Amino acid sequence: MELTLRIVLAVVLLAAAAAKLRDPRALTAAVADHGVPRPLRGAAAAALVAVEAALGALLLVEPAARAAGAGTAALGLVFAGSLGLMRARGRRRAPCGCFGGTRERPVALLAVRALLLAALGAVVASGVADRPAPSGGVLTAVALAALALAVVALAVLVLALYRQVGVLEARLGPRPALELEHEGPPLGGPAPAFDALRGRGAELVAFSSPGCRLCADLRPALEAVEREGIEVVRVDEHASPGVFADFRVPGTPYVVFAIDGVVVAKGLVNTLEQIEELISLGEERIGAVA
Repeated sequence: MELTLRIVLAVVLLAAAAAKLRDPRALTAAVADHGVPRPLRGAAAAALVAVEAALGALLLVEPAARAAGAGTAALGLVFAGSLGLMRARGRRRAPCGCFGGTRERPVALLAVRALLLAALGAVVASGVADRPAPSGGVLTAVALAALALAVVALAVLVLALYRQVGVLEARLGPRPALELEHEGPPLGGPAPAFDALRGRGAELVAFSSPGCRLCADLRPALEAVEREGIEVVRVDEHASPGVFADFRVPGTPYVVFAIDGVVVAKGLVNTLEQIEELISLGEERIGAVA
């Protein structure tokens, strides 16, 4: 098994070195992507090809195989570390350069490949692959442990995905708020008066209907708006049908943003983000008029 692994690694390293020699321009560009200064790029590229070729050849020589495996592991770790720094700087995709060419791939995928190379090199260096096979009981225990770890990892991924879906559901929706000229009170005109509306300062009139799921989902969003210092006036369709008629509400959930009693924005909303955008739009309109 160790001989097979050594041959596979040797073929990979020798093929990588040969491909780099065929496309030196792509190799220099890949070296530059890893942050090597311009004066050192040529030397670094030549050294990389020489190291890969030497390691590939030494893996096929029995006395030097262990040392070559250690060198392969070190090379993989160097690549993985450099790719990790690249990702930390915000780079998401980069040309591989491993076998020549300029096609870009995800940096995370390239780092995983480099770590796999390092792991295989470490296996050769340790000689684990050349030892007698473990007993069936040991293999079963290892398999069960690996399965348990996989289940735990899967559970963590599912929880993370569930949370992300919740965040997206709270944020996504038709953007911006659906504001139609012929629906709701006229923009720039006075908001229809009713007892709960003060007619001064910033006020958000939120219209809802019983049984409206989206209206219920928006309650935390309206509370967040109140915490930001904006007065929120809630109007229920069944409790105040006259107010609904005066504001010409087309459906719910619907909000009207008024400043000093003047309607500056309005629209059908589904998310906190839409409400915040509608408020910002109203404030911009007031600023433009001023």
